[in-house]
Amino acid sequence: MARPIFLLSLPRAGSTLLQRLLLAGGRCATLGEPSLLLRFLGGDEVIQRRATYWESLVETAEADLRKVWPGFDASYRGGVASLMQGIYDGLAGDKEWFLDKTPRYTLIAEEIRKAFPEAKFIVLWRHPLAVAASMSSTYRRGRWCPEEFGIDLHEGLERLRRFAADHRDEVCEVRYEDLVADPEAELGRLGAYLGWPELAESATAELPESAGGTLGDSTGVKDYRKVSADSSEKWKGAVDNWYRRRWCRRYWTAERAAWLGELGYEFPPGLASAPWWRGGVLDGVLDAMTAGRRRRRRILRPTWLPRFARRFSREHGYDVQFR
Repeated sequence: MARPIFLLSLPRAGSTLLQRLLLAGGRCATLGEPSLLLRFLGGDEVIQRRATYWESLVETAEADLRKVWPGFDASYRGGVASLMQGIYDGLAGDKEWFLDKTPRYTLIAEEIRKAFPEAKFIVLWRHPLAVAASMSSTYRRGRWCPEEFGIDLHEGLERLRRFAADHRDEVCEVRYEDLVADPEAELGRLGAYLGWPELAESATAELPESAGGTLGDSTGVKDYRKVSADSSEKWKGAVDNWYRRRWCRRYWTAERAAWLGELGYEFPPGLASAPWWRGGVLDGVLDAMTAGRRRRRRILRPTWLPRFARRFSREHGYDVQFR
């Protein structure tokens, strides 16, 4: 039976690098971003599922089940764990571990732990402003777009903080910045947590080209075949106009700054003291206009829904509505 490892982090936090390092160790299997647990766990208002049936009716039915049978949640989680264990075993083959790395698992981390109490959990941190900059450069061709990943940068980060704080003795926390600066030391510490003493040897190994599957980081895999610290501070150069600096200052609230400071993350002094005009006024205006346009389209005129509805009607001969 393969032993599950869950790698929890925000998107663009370096999880694919750590996934490839573990894969290079030879004792675990993995596959892109399996994501399946997002289908089975997560029932609060943050986890919203678009469906052609009434999702609210399912929530009502679940509430009825809990009222009639107090053991519903435990039985449901046990069923999910049994189902996923069979899948992990099939994917792992003869490997000892199966690594499930899915960034949005930050939203359901506590539920995963309840379903898999014997699993190992790695919490990977990265400076959240670096994450925001990487999201923009990777997904939006350099235009500043962290608002589109608010669920990760706000709710995902907060839930990850609570999870790590509540289970500090049961998880292994790793900072991306430390991992790329001294991979041997960090992998040695992680290996001690997993009972995998030779894991540190992966620090100098050539990394696998891919973890398989379609999902995951497609840029770092192409650019780096070995651990490199080149990207650790590179993100600061992307916060180069008034709009981006303003967004960072607003995001860096006093409450968030306090606990991030405990992890060693500070607001870069250069961003705090930079004059508003540095980096180009026009570029900031373009970022602001792009952000506003994309927000209006997401909220007022989402493009994917009418396209899907038209295609569905054309292919099936009747209309569909989302609840």
